[in-house]
Amino acid sequence: MMEQSSEALQQAVSQRDMVHAAANLVNRDEYGTLILDRVGRILNCGTPAAKIFGASHLQLKGRWVADFVAGLFLAGSSPSYNTRYLVHLCTHGEWRKFEATNADGQRFLVELNLSRVMTDGQEIYLLNLRRPAEATDAQFQA
Repeated sequence: MMEQSSEALQQAVSQRDMVHAAANLVNRDEYGTLILDRVGRILNCGTPAAKIFGASHLQLKGRWVADFVAGLFLAGSSPSYNTRYLVHLCTHGEWRKFEATNADGQRFLVELNLSRVMTDGQEIYLLNLRRPAEATDAQFQA
């Protein structure tokens, strides 16, 4: 019995380490990554993503991604519909533009790229995000 629980603990630590590593990937394109569960809650995020939203990891973790990215989900839709929509957005891997809101309530454009990962029978989503080079915050000053 002790051997089984030790193995389960090791798998949980391994999965947590993998999610943490994925959230903290940084590449030359300067994008951040949010790790989402299948209903759109933020499981983890890397430092670049936290900076994009002007928030800390703790302010983002456990929140709904829809609190920060408008239009990613349709209001009032079911969690299963939202999951199917996320899968649809993952299909071609292209970057899509959305309106986002930072921790101070300021709106800005963000480009998103989604991918779906299955780990230990659990479906998670990697939401890569970046600010478009041509976007300016003045677009939302009106």
